[in-house]
Amino acid sequence: MLRVLDLFTEQHPVLSAEDISSKLDYSRPTGYRYVRGLVAAGLLVRAPGGYALGPRIIELDWIIRTQDPVLMASRSAVRRLAARTACGVTQMGMYGEHIVTIHYEPGPNPLEIGFDRGRPMPLFRGAPSKAILAFLPRARLERLYRKHRGRGFARFAEEMKDVRKAGYAISFGELDVGKVGIGAPVFRSRTVAGSLCLVLTKVAYDKADQEFLVAKLLHAAGEIGEAIEPAAPEPRTRRRMREPSTRTSA
Repeated sequence: MLRVLDLFTEQHPVLSAEDISSKLDYSRPTGYRYVRGLVAAGLLVRAPGGYALGPRIIELDWIIRTQDPVLMASRSAVRRLAARTACGVTQMGMYGEHIVTIHYEPGPNPLEIGFDRGRPMPLFRGAPSKAILAFLPRARLERLYRKHRGRGFARFAEEMKDVRKAGYAISFGELDVGKVGIGAPVFRSRTVAGSLCLVLTKVAYDKADQEFLVAKLLHAAGEIGEAIEPAAPEPRTRRRMREPSTRTSA
């Protein structure tokens, strides 16, 4: 049933029950039953031309904005970063194959940005996304790239290798014309969980102490990683241990 919600996008904010059934290859009775259940839960609402996302989602968003443990743990670090660097700060989360802005903290001189809270980011464009992708396991990165881009993975993989080596990504006008993004990964349990990104104009970037900006960004990303680290290790399925390999990598 929840797959129905994945169909609603910026390009398709309203869908008919017939559209939903067709896109998910459901029978008409199944499609209508799922739609009725989602309407009853407030996750969908009747709209001209079909159905749209419902008020329950707005309520859930309010709970996330005010009570989400990750946002609460990182709030002070994000605000300090914006104040000390005089930059806007975007905070990203990743789920499945999507990277989304979960918070935007404006700096002293607020900027208009095209990817504010909730809007999906381009997967392979911009410092916020690259700061995450560079730290994914290579096999997962390759699957994502070949699925959504097809050719050219070797070149992109080299770019991600450079980002990983530097520890951060920089993009110039890839998301907003005239803007620069500097993104750093945020880790949780040694796995990349999101990113933190400074946003400033190209003019401000050229005048700034760039090493200072990077140092403050990396420090804040490390603070957030420590703050969101689980109090106890998450349980894992016990698996048979293998002998360590004696091969050396090139």
